[in-house]
Amino acid sequence: MQTPADFRFPKSARLLTSREFQQVSSRGRRFTSRYFILLTRDVPLEPTRMGITVSRKVGNAVQRNRVKRIIREAFRLRRSMLKPGLECVVIAKPLAGQTVNAELDLNLRELLAHHEVRVSV
Repeated sequence: MQTPADFRFPKSARLLTSREFQQVSSRGRRFTSRYFILLTRDVPLEPTRMGITVSRKVGNAVQRNRVKRIIREAFRLRRSMLKPGLECVVIAKPLAGQTVNAELDLNLRELLAHHEVRVSV
Protein backbone atom coordinates (compact mmCIF):
# COMPACT_ATOMS: atom_id res chain seq x y z
CA MET A 1 0.00 0.00 0.00
CA GLN A 2 1.26 3.44 -0.84
CA THR A 3 1.44 6.28 1.60
CA PRO A 4 -0.09 9.68 0.77
CA ALA A 5 3.42 11.06 0.14
CA ASP A 6 3.77 8.65 -2.81
CA PHE A 7 0.79 10.27 -4.52
CA ARG A 8 2.23 13.78 -4.60
CA PHE A 9 3.20 15.47 -7.86
CA PRO A 10 6.39 17.36 -6.93
CA LYS A 11 8.49 19.49 -9.26
CA SER A 12 11.00 16.63 -9.54
CA ALA A 13 8.27 14.62 -11.33
CA ARG A 14 7.57 17.33 -13.93
CA LEU A 15 9.16 18.39 -17.17
CA LEU A 16 9.53 22.13 -16.73
CA THR A 17 11.76 23.67 -19.37
CA SER A 18 11.28 24.06 -23.09
CA ARG A 19 14.52 22.13 -23.62
CA GLU A 20 13.18 19.10 -21.72
CA PHE A 21 10.00 19.12 -23.82
CA GLN A 22 12.04 19.40 -27.04
CA GLN A 23 14.29 16.47 -26.08
CA VAL A 24 11.29 14.21 -25.55
CA SER A 25 9.73 15.43 -28.78
CA SER A 26 12.82 14.96 -30.92
CA ARG A 27 14.19 11.73 -29.43
CA GLY A 28 11.05 10.00 -28.23
CA ARG A 29 8.27 7.79 -29.53
CA ARG A 30 4.87 9.14 -30.48
CA PHE A 31 1.48 7.53 -29.79
CA THR A 32 -1.94 8.98 -30.50
CA SER A 33 -5.47 8.46 -29.29
CA ARG A 34 -8.72 10.29 -29.86
CA TYR A 35 -8.01 13.01 -27.28
CA PHE A 36 -4.24 12.95 -26.67
CA ILE A 37 -0.81 12.63 -28.24
CA LEU A 38 1.70 10.88 -25.99
CA LEU A 39 5.43 11.39 -26.52
CA THR A 40 7.71 9.13 -24.49
CA ARG A 41 11.44 8.83 -24.06
CA ASP A 42 13.40 6.32 -21.98
CA VAL A 43 15.98 7.89 -19.68
CA PRO A 44 17.65 5.16 -17.61
CA LEU A 45 18.45 5.88 -13.97
CA GLU A 46 16.17 8.92 -13.86
CA PRO A 47 12.79 9.30 -12.15
CA THR A 48 9.61 9.08 -14.20
CA ARG A 49 8.57 12.59 -15.22
CA MET A 50 5.73 14.16 -17.18
CA GLY A 51 4.94 17.38 -19.00
CA ILE A 52 1.61 18.68 -20.27
CA THR A 53 0.78 20.80 -23.30
CA VAL A 54 -2.73 22.16 -23.81
CA SER A 55 -3.06 24.78 -26.55
CA ARG A 56 -5.78 27.40 -27.03
CA LYS A 57 -7.32 25.17 -29.70
CA VAL A 58 -8.66 23.02 -26.83
CA GLY A 59 -10.91 25.82 -25.63
CA ASN A 60 -11.08 28.71 -23.23
CA ALA A 61 -9.01 28.91 -20.04
CA VAL A 62 -11.59 26.99 -18.00
CA GLN A 63 -11.57 24.05 -20.43
CA ARG A 64 -7.76 24.04 -20.75
CA ASN A 65 -7.26 24.07 -16.99
CA ARG A 66 -9.80 21.25 -16.54
CA VAL A 67 -7.98 19.09 -19.10
CA LYS A 68 -4.64 19.79 -17.40
CA ARG A 69 -6.08 18.85 -13.99
CA ILE A 70 -7.36 15.55 -15.37
CA ILE A 71 -3.98 14.71 -16.93
CA ARG A 72 -2.07 15.65 -13.75
CA GLU A 73 -4.41 13.60 -11.58
CA ALA A 74 -4.15 10.54 -13.83
CA PHE A 75 -0.36 10.75 -13.76
CA ARG A 76 -0.19 11.46 -10.03
CA LEU A 77 -2.31 8.44 -9.12
CA ARG A 78 -0.59 6.06 -11.55
CA ARG A 79 3.03 7.24 -11.44
CA SER A 80 4.13 4.21 -9.44
CA MET A 81 2.73 1.92 -12.19
CA LEU A 82 4.68 3.61 -14.97
CA LYS A 83 8.04 2.30 -16.12
CA PRO A 84 10.93 3.88 -14.22
CA GLY A 85 13.15 6.22 -16.20
CA LEU A 86 10.40 7.44 -18.49
CA GLU A 87 9.80 11.00 -19.64
CA CYS A 88 6.31 11.65 -21.02
CA VAL A 89 4.74 14.63 -22.71
CA VAL A 90 0.96 14.60 -23.04
CA ILE A 91 -0.47 16.93 -25.68
CA ALA A 92 -4.23 17.49 -25.59
CA LYS A 93 -6.05 17.49 -28.91
CA PRO A 94 -8.78 20.11 -29.54
CA LEU A 95 -11.59 17.57 -28.99
CA ALA A 96 -10.45 17.06 -25.37
CA GLY A 97 -11.99 20.39 -24.33
CA GLN A 98 -15.52 19.23 -25.14
CA THR A 99 -15.26 15.79 -23.53
CA VAL A 100 -16.35 14.66 -20.06
CA ASN A 101 -13.72 14.03 -17.39
CA ALA A 102 -14.28 10.28 -17.06
CA GLU A 103 -13.83 9.71 -20.78
CA LEU A 104 -10.59 11.72 -20.83
CA ASP A 105 -9.23 9.76 -17.88
CA LEU A 106 -10.17 6.43 -19.46
CA ASN A 107 -8.63 7.43 -22.80
CA LEU A 108 -5.35 8.45 -21.15
CA ARG A 109 -5.20 5.22 -19.10
CA GLU A 110 -5.79 3.13 -22.23
CA LEU A 111 -3.15 5.06 -24.13
CA LEU A 112 -0.57 4.43 -21.41
CA ALA A 113 -1.47 0.75 -21.06
CA HIS A 114 -1.70 0.02 -24.79
CA HIS A 115 1.77 1.30 -25.57
CA GLU A 116 3.57 -0.55 -22.76
CA VAL A 117 4.30 2.58 -20.82
CA ARG A 118 2.96 0.88 -17.72
CA VAL A 119 4.79 -1.73 -15.69
CA SER A 120 3.26 -5.20 -16.02
CA VAL A 121 1.28 -6.12 -12.94
